[in-house]
Parts: sequence; structure tokens; C-alpha cells
Amino acid sequence: MLSSLTLNNFALFKKQTVEFSKGFNCLLGQSGAGKSILIDAFSFVLGAKSDKSFLRSGENTMRVDGVFNQISDECKQILSDWDIECDDEIIISRTLSQDGKNAIKVNGVPVTLKMLVSLTSKMADFCGQHESVGLLNVANHLSLLDKYAGEEVEIEKEVVSQLFGGAKEVKSKISSLGGSESERAREKDLLSFQVNEIENAHLDVSEVETLKQRFDFISSSEKIFEKLSEVLQKISENRDSVTSLLYDAKSELSGFSNFKEIDECRERIENSYYEMQDVAENLQAIKQSTDFDPNELDRIDRRLDLIKSLSKKYGGTVEQILDYQEKCQQRLEQLEQSEQILDKLQAELQQIETQLDFECQKLSNMRKKYASQFEKEITNQLEDLEMHGTIFKIQFERCDHSSKGCDNVKFMFSANQGQNVVDLHKTASGGELSRLLLAFKNIMLDKEKVQTVVFDEIDSGISGVTAGKVAEKLVNISKFTQIICITHTPVVASKGDEFILVEKAVTDGQTISTAANLSSNQAVYEVARLIDESKEVSETALLHASKLFGKK
Repeated sequence: MLSSLTLNNFALFKKQTVEFSKGFNCLLGQSGAGKSILIDAFSFVLGAKSDKSFLRSGENTMRVDGVFNQISDECKQILSDWDIECDDEIIISRTLSQDGKNAIKVNGVPVTLKMLVSLTSKMADFCGQHESVGLLNVANHLSLLDKYAGEEVEIEKEVVSQLFGGAKEVKSKISSLGGSESERAREKDLLSFQVNEIENAHLDVSEVETLKQRFDFISSSEKIFEKLSEVLQKISENRDSVTSLLYDAKSELSGFSNFKEIDECRERIENSYYEMQDVAENLQAIKQSTDFDPNELDRIDRRLDLIKSLSKKYGGTVEQILDYQEKCQQRLEQLEQSEQILDKLQAELQQIETQLDFECQKLSNMRKKYASQFEKEITNQLEDLEMHGTIFKIQFERCDHSSKGCDNVKFMFSANQGQNVVDLHKTASGGELSRLLLAFKNIMLDKEKVQTVVFDEIDSGISGVTAGKVAEKLVNISKFTQIICITHTPVVASKGDEFILVEKAVTDGQTISTAANLSSNQAVYEVARLIDESKEVSETALLHASKLFGKK
């Protein structure tokens, strides 16, 4: 629950800390004093959309800190999953600057807005006349009923969801077989052609590089042959060739073997002679293999063109072409067995859909059982709120199977005895919706499990006996959940456990709102002000307020 809220430069509040207690917290004060601003600040720290219009005039940054205690195990687990330490207290800090920068910390650790909302949605709920519009949205009615029904329905919904997902998966497999028999036949023909075209090419992943090198060599063979002939003439084939000259030189020096330095030179010449002979033999072998073959060149060229053509159709490389061939082969085998596979899948789908239909009907029966209870409880709650003769019904319409079952649900309502029930949004007034919302909150108290509920003038437009009944409902909720309530109704305010007075004043040309926790006597006085609706409080109003408090 909320322990304290600290506002810095938030709208009319400059620097303010407000303490809250367990039970029923009443926010009192004249209209426009800033009570709703406190609720806006609370919404902001819980993750509401940031709005720079709340930034106090002349300031660069606003900040709100919320301190929460008596943390639920669910919230502790969320923080544990985020590696954020939490004993029994959560401190949420949120700032917004003039340039739009938004910073959020939970127990000192930065978190995203999405993370914050996932945490605080388990901690607090807001109720006001505008929130009751949610009751008018038919899309919410099924989820509200399911929330009321609780675990039994949630377990059955999971069964239905899994079966629906299984049916969807089988339908996808059936669709992947290619539609009609004629469509599958056309696809088989195309795949067979593609597989055969690639197979007949007899591709090798390493051949492209080899072919290119061979192509380049053959293309240059005529020039290579000519140059090799010229070099061989100079090395070994002429009388004045390098090898002949080296042979003559070593022979002429052979007679001076007793001269060491000369003999060493002769040996070097002799080695050069043998080296050049070896070079000549290698060049001769290359020359003999460089015969220009235009047929081979044409064959290589056509082979490279074939591979290039296949690459354009089936992949940029030989590896990709072969991979495509394998996939085509697998798909072809699947299609060739499609009749057997299709029969098996259709039998499986029929089995799942039969089971799905059974479980959907089972879920629908459960919902109708709880809907009957829900109708009675809402009607009883509305009777308590002086809405006599009202009728609340839940209308069921069967729809196509989905992950949520086969039910469309709509809340129906009649505010006056003798009138037909119609869609809730077509008949309920603002005051009736407020009381409906309060009735829902009383019934759903143990279902929603939030620790703080904010009521923003939910008693607006209600007075007399009805106001007293509203007060009783709020007191009932406050026994289980912390309530923060803005009210202008004396009987509602008198039921509070903690009273916070919000006032507004002008100081040095600046309007500043403040909030202060009241003593019991101060609270009586403020309730008397609500009764008199004036600055001067009469003795009669004080006496009446004291009696209201005495009935607590």
C-alpha cells in the first residue's frame, strides 16, 4: 500500500510530502485546491503517460516519489526477477524535465516505463466516473466475468487455448501441402523440373574456380607458347645459349683445379649450368602442354554459362544451388506423400476440433454458472445502494471457436422496474454507472488483489440514503484494501480513517497548493464545512458532523 507521496514542482505543489495510512484515506478541500493533482501525481509515479503540463511554471524538472510497504509476494517476485532488492518496501522515483527526458527508478535501480507499469498494475487501481466507462465497453465484459469466475475458468481457458493453438497448427500444416490437388500437381511438376535441371548439371562446389583458371590459361596459350619458344632459344637451343656458354666456361676452368679460388668459381658455374638445364626442361614441358584447343575453350565457356544461369535462378553460389535442390527434393517427397499426410492431418484436426468443441461448451457452461452468481451479487449490491428494482443480466451469444472459447458476453441493464433490459451503455446514467462500478469493486475485491484503490469523486451526484450506502461500501472495501478517496459528500468523508486537507493559497504572487494530515477535531470541522458549503461553519453543521463521526 501507499505509505507516502512526495511531490517536487508538480503542478501547484512546490515541495510536499503526504502521509497515507492503512484503511480509508479521505482527501478533503475546496474544489480546485489540488486534490485531483495529488491523484495525478500518484498516477504519474505509477507509470501514467508523462505530461509536461504538470511541470510547475518556471521550473525545469518535476519529481514524484512514492513509498510503498506491505508488498505482495507477486510484486516481490517481479523485483527479484529484475535483480532489485526488496525487503518490505518499494520506493518509486520518477522525474520529467522540460526537455522531455524521463527517468524512473525502483529502489534506486533504473527501469523502463513498461517495466514500471507491469509492477504497479499489481499494486493500485483507479476508480472514478470516467473509469466506469470501461463497463460500457463490450470488449471488457468477457474478461470481467472470467476474472470474477476465477481459477476454475482460467484452468479451462488454458485447456481451450492449447487445443485452439493445436488446431491452428494442424490447419497450417494442411495449408502448407499446397491447397487443392490440381495446385499440388502443378507444384510437383515445377519442382521435378528444377530438381532434374540441377541434377543433370552434375555440379561440383570447387569446379568454378578451376574452370576459370583453365579458361584463362587456354585463352593465353598462344602467347605463352610464343614466349616460351623465345626463352628456350636463349637458354638452351642456340649455340650461343646460356647453357652452352656456361658449359664452355666451366670446361675452360677445369684445368685450374689446383687453384682453390678458381676451382670454387668453376663449381659455381657448373651449378648454374645444371640449374639452367633444369629450368629449360621444365619450360619445355610447359610448352608442350600449351597447345591451343578452341574446342576445350568453348566447352569451358559453355559450362561456366550453365552455372551462371543456374545461379540466377536458384542461388548465387554452387553451394546455394545444391541447397535449393535439397529443399526442392524434400518438398517434392512431401507432396508425393501428400494424400497420406493430408488424410492423417485431417483426421487429427477432426479429433482436435471435436475435443475443442467439447471443452468450449464446458467453458461456456462454467461461465453461465458464474454469470448467474454474478448477476445476483450485482443486483444485491445495487439494492444496498438504493437502486431498487434494477435488473442486471449477462447475455451470452455463441461465436466461432477462439483461444478464449465460443462465447460473446454482453452486460445488460434496466434501472427501473418494468423496463426491458438493454445494453448497459444505452441506459445507465453517470450516477448509476458510479454505483455499478462500486458494486463491481465490492464483488471483485478478492479477485483483483491490488493493495490500493483510488476513488476519484465516485460519489458525485449522490446524496441522502444512497450516499450512506456508498459510504458503507467504501468502508467494506477499506477493511481489505487501502482506499484513497476524493469526496465532497459529508457522510462518505466521515467514514475515513485518515484525513488529508488540500488547500491553495497565493504567496508572493505564486499559487501554491499544500496538503496536511488532520487531527480528529480538524476532520470534524472540515466535514462541517462540506455540510454548510461555506467558509463560515455553523454550530448546527459542527453538531451534525460530530454525529456523523460518532456513528463510525
